[in-house]
Amino acid sequence: MTFVKQGLVCKWDQTVWICCLLAIGLLVSALQASAQVRPPRRKHRIMVDPRAKEEKPLKADIGASLKDIAKRATQHAQNPKVDVVFIVDGSRQMSRHIAALENSLIDMLTVMEAKTMDYRFALVSFHSVYGEPRVNFHQWTFDYLSIESAFEDMRVESGNNVESGYGLDAVVKGLSELEFREEVVTQFVVITNSRMRTSWTEAQAKSKISGQIIDLCRKNDVQLNFIGISEKIQAELTDQTNGMWYPIDSNQRRMDGQRIRSGGTIADKALLRIDGLFKRIAENLVASNPGKVDVVFVFDYSLSMQTKTDPACDGLDLMVSVFNAAGLDYRFGMIRFWAAVGGGESTVVITKPPLEAEQVKSLFRLPKNGDEHLLDAIIEGVPKLRTEEGRNLVLIIVTDEPTSKRSEKGYTAGKAISVCRGAFARVYVIGGVTSMRSNSIGDNFQQQVAQVTKGEHYIMPGALARQGIGADERR
Repeated sequence: MTFVKQGLVCKWDQTVWICCLLAIGLLVSALQASAQVRPPRRKHRIMVDPRAKEEKPLKADIGASLKDIAKRATQHAQNPKVDVVFIVDGSRQMSRHIAALENSLIDMLTVMEAKTMDYRFALVSFHSVYGEPRVNFHQWTFDYLSIESAFEDMRVESGNNVESGYGLDAVVKGLSELEFREEVVTQFVVITNSRMRTSWTEAQAKSKISGQIIDLCRKNDVQLNFIGISEKIQAELTDQTNGMWYPIDSNQRRMDGQRIRSGGTIADKALLRIDGLFKRIAENLVASNPGKVDVVFVFDYSLSMQTKTDPACDGLDLMVSVFNAAGLDYRFGMIRFWAAVGGGESTVVITKPPLEAEQVKSLFRLPKNGDEHLLDAIIEGVPKLRTEEGRNLVLIIVTDEPTSKRSEKGYTAGKAISVCRGAFARVYVIGGVTSMRSNSIGDNFQQQVAQVTKGEHYIMPGALARQGIGADERR
């Protein structure tokens, strides 16, 4: 009997040990499975700005912000004229910021007087009293002391019943009622620690008044700057008018209409908009110190471009604003190209500089029904421009299609690149897509010509993926 019991105990112990080992094995397997972290699937290809860095905490300094605005207003012209309009929130919550503004005006003045004595100021203040909007208007003056005194009056009058008003309405009032000097890029500086509002009551009122502000800024050559809060509309208005956004206090997060976040990466939002690409190209060109330039658009005039002409016209307005602010000596020209459907003969129309911006816009519109042959436009059109001595040639290719094969005419990507280099042209491309499956989604010729000539290459927003130049065409 004793032996039977001992045998049962041994079998029981073995069973317990086997169960324990199985449990440990299952636990180890579970831990190994959880340790294997699969990377997320990549849904979209995002072109990243190589200059982008991780965000740093913002330092708010009204004086430093005013100095930076003054530097941008005076950095290019030899004897600039500077016009500054302050749009100031006069609410009680703004009291200490208005005091800082009052004390910092001299900082802005110091920067301007180092370059010019021709400057003037205007002021539009806004607030509300028991919900009733109030706007005070100070017309242009060459006496900065009167503006400084107006800031002091605002601070003294900002009692407990004075709340923030309608900032967007105040901006429109300034843009509508002030007289602007010709050949002067006027700086509007909005200072507020509240959200921008409007008294308009119709549907999508904020969007509509923002559109009006952008149109008036472009019409009057105004750059809209904000010393404000982290609000989408403030970033968008500065972005669309070539202005800058600055934080009014250190609690704000960075706001820049040209930046978006994708995971931990800061990418360039301009790559998502046609008008943003025009602005980006203009900024790059200005930064290269090009001297006197003829900017010639090589424009795809086929029907697929019809939905892209209005954004291109908006982009041209932004480009002109950047050029004018930089004091660039530029002229516009145009090469339009299209062809009959099914590989018909190309039509290439050259319009030599100088063209006014409105003339360029009219040439962007009413595209033809047919195909397009970019190589024909380059090889046949560029030599006919005959750029004047002393002026540099800049080509901006605008197309939503990949480069078509033209081997039957002996036209290759290499020959087109040689033509551009022979004309000493810098080439920027807003172009088409060859294949989303390839390692590089951009058209090979369009990428190469931009790289070789030290330009920039971008994908046209809304471009369709198609087969473009084959390997034999790239030689």
